[in-house]
Amino acid sequence: MLAAFAEIHWIAVVAGTMVFAVLGGLYFMALVPKQYLYVTGRENLPKEQQEVSGAIFVVGPLLCSLIVVIADAYLLAALGIGSVADAAVLGLIVGLGLLVPMTFNIAINPLFPRPIQYGLLNAPYFLVANLIACMLMVAIPL
Repeated sequence: MLAAFAEIHWIAVVAGTMVFAVLGGLYFMALVPKQYLYVTGRENLPKEQQEVSGAIFVVGPLLCSLIVVIADAYLLAALGIGSVADAAVLGLIVGLGLLVPMTFNIAINPLFPRPIQYGLLNAPYFLVANLIACMLMVAIPL
């Protein structure tokens, strides 16, 4: 079973990770920044307290995305998935079966004032990014 790691297309893993990064940047910084402030309860804070800074807010999501994409790449290799259509199915299974429920599970905690709205806002990003990353990883030739 571990032999599938040798079959991982690492350039495709980097490309899949970039899908998460670019889509996350566009989604959270351009499409839904005000909604994100609202679901996290920061909409009424002064502007300087609404903004986040520091390497952890860039590097952390990037590393987490890399781990997700490596897991996807492993599953693609272990299952012998080579078509874009089958990769899309895997992307949906992992997205709907793991990433979306974990998004809601993380939000259901006393520090999130609007957990359902947080999940509804974040889940589409994880699902779509995972779907695209899986399809891209099989579309990139070795």
